[in-house]
Amino acid sequence: MPASAPVLSVLDLVPVSAGRTRAQALAEMTGLARTAEACGYHRYWIAEHHGSTTYLAAATTVLMGQVLAATERIGVASGGIMLPNHAPLVVAEQVGTLAELYPGRVALGLGRAPGTDPLTASALRRRAADPRSFAQEVLETLVYLGQVPDDVPAAVPGSLVPGAGPGELPAPVRRVRAVPGEGTGPQAWVLGSSVNGARVAGTLGLPLAVASHFAPAQAEAAVVTYRSVFDASAPTSPDARPHVAAAVNVMVAPTEGEARRLFTTAMAAAARVVGGRPAPLDPPSEDPAAWRDLAPGREAAVEQAMALSFVGTAADVATRLRALTERWGLEEVLVVSYAHDACARRRSYEMLARAWMT
Repeated sequence: MPASAPVLSVLDLVPVSAGRTRAQALAEMTGLARTAEACGYHRYWIAEHHGSTTYLAAATTVLMGQVLAATERIGVASGGIMLPNHAPLVVAEQVGTLAELYPGRVALGLGRAPGTDPLTASALRRRAADPRSFAQEVLETLVYLGQVPDDVPAAVPGSLVPGAGPGELPAPVRRVRAVPGEGTGPQAWVLGSSVNGARVAGTLGLPLAVASHFAPAQAEAAVVTYRSVFDASAPTSPDARPHVAAAVNVMVAPTEGEARRLFTTAMAAAARVVGGRPAPLDPPSEDPAAWRDLAPGREAAVEQAMALSFVGTAADVATRLRALTERWGLEEVLVVSYAHDACARRRSYEMLARAWMT
């Protein structure tokens, strides 16, 4: 169970609404970040997604910098950076630069999903994304950031002194350096949507953030697996304690009826992804089943993807979220809210925060 009361954070894929420009959507991101800070949200997580006409979170570290510059106190995290898309050294340099500019406010979430379609994934020059390779790249990134003790050999280019004698372990040296980056120590999280990511996080003794907002079927199993394999003695473990966060879909409004009407936008977005019909966010519909036309024959897959959704009044949603944090032992809840209207989206976060804190 959490050592302290669970906190609320924002997870943002930076959606663009139909009828709005991409520049407007990016400006709305910083507006939402300011709202989240004013409401007391713990952290603002920004995802990575490529080649999408719906989500604009392609340049994750660039967006993190924009949110950090537009706010004063709220933490900002990658939610996450997909390591097979990027060289670990570059990740360490970019996130480390932000950590130098904004000390104590930057966290690093690392994942292994493509964050896009297969064709775009190929254009990103993805490397191997199996759990073993991913674990090695997480370790390499942490070495560059100075978060792995010097006496722990790691699979980093030039990390070992050549020519050691027989039976003698070469002393690690940091020949490849992340400058800026090394020594900044941003809190590192492993993101996962299945038990595979949970095993990587647990084996490395790192915090786990579960992508249960779009993959709820394996979420509880991932949490259980993570705790069962957690290695408190791992040299990468920051404090020898498991830490779990989970993402959920939320829409709050003054009445349950209005919340459900606004939530039709999120259901349509999910249906478009499953049905292969990407587009900017649709306006809300008076017909709660209108989204079914966007994924004919795949309705069950859409409902499964959106199964972990909390829709209603602020008091009701806050109560149900607290029950989830107790059942899974969460320290942090990452709230994902989509609305066609930016004001309705900000209001949802504002109302939830007030109810959570009462």
